[in-house]
Amino acid sequence: MNKLVIVSLVALLMTGFGWRFYTSSHLPGAKTDTTSTEELSGSESTIIAFGDSLTAGYGVLQSEAYPAQLQIALVQAGYKVSVINAGVSGETTRGNLERADFIRAQNADIVIVGIGGNDALRALPIEETEKNILATIDILQSGETPPQLLLLQMQAPLNAGISYKEQFDSLYRRIADERGLMLVPFLTDDIFLDTANKLPDGIHYNKQGYQKVVKQYIFPFAIKLLDTMENDE
Repeated sequence: MNKLVIVSLVALLMTGFGWRFYTSSHLPGAKTDTTSTEELSGSESTIIAFGDSLTAGYGVLQSEAYPAQLQIALVQAGYKVSVINAGVSGETTRGNLERADFIRAQNADIVIVGIGGNDALRALPIEETEKNILATIDILQSGETPPQLLLLQMQAPLNAGISYKEQFDSLYRRIADERGLMLVPFLTDDIFLDTANKLPDGIHYNKQGYQKVVKQYIFPFAIKLLDTMENDE
């Protein structure tokens, strides 16, 4: 990541606005949502959605991206939780790795890891992608009381070639099994392949697509982790 961007981001977070201001106002392709959102008071759990444009909500309002929709669903279900959007459009697994220490320092209860899509779009070496994801997970799970992790399963486009796609798509299950993580379907056949759920670019979810993937997949997995954490206390 560009050093100037990192310095600017850290300075911004020190002002107290945090990731919410950064992701809602400064992400490439993100629309400005003029609707004021009241912060949860007395939130007991913090979830950080960590990833690229599919997390950031490229091309949609921040209130329509999956982190915001997940928070609404969890609050409506009776959970006191704050979901922070830490997605950066265009970022590869290398860029995510460079931000991993900062994300870990936020001491979130849960981190949803949705990375690798841009590696696939650029057909970057799969070995390097896997290495970066594993290193990112190592950092997120380091230290005392590390967060619980949810890994979002990504898929490579067909234009990368069948062999590349098969190898890329399979690495998420391999990583989840190796590190004992919950693997959450994200770019699913039933939702992602339906053009009604995507922006015209054919890559990013629209509001409806995010709503469906949250309801059918991310929300149930988040509930499992939150309930497990509550039972362990």
